[in-house]
Amino acid sequence: MANRRRSEGFGFFLPILGAILVMPPIVHLFDRGGTVFGLPIIFTYLFGVWLFLIVAAFALSRLLPRVDPEQRPERLERDREL
Repeated sequence: MANRRRSEGFGFFLPILGAILVMPPIVHLFDRGGTVFGLPIIFTYLFGVWLFLIVAAFALSRLLPRVDPEQRPERLERDREL
């Protein structure tokens, strides 16, 4: 159960981390004149962040166990009332 809560917390934190990493003050730190594999460093950084977020979301989706609807009937009833 603690592992699931940790994964859910990471799932909440992942989009926030992604938003922080693509904010202009952070991105401008990588706005240098150099290149990596022929691409400007800023593009390499942005694609690296994008790739990290995709891989992290994929790993998180594999870590979270599937929830059987019969395991959590109180949540289903609450959702029906809304």
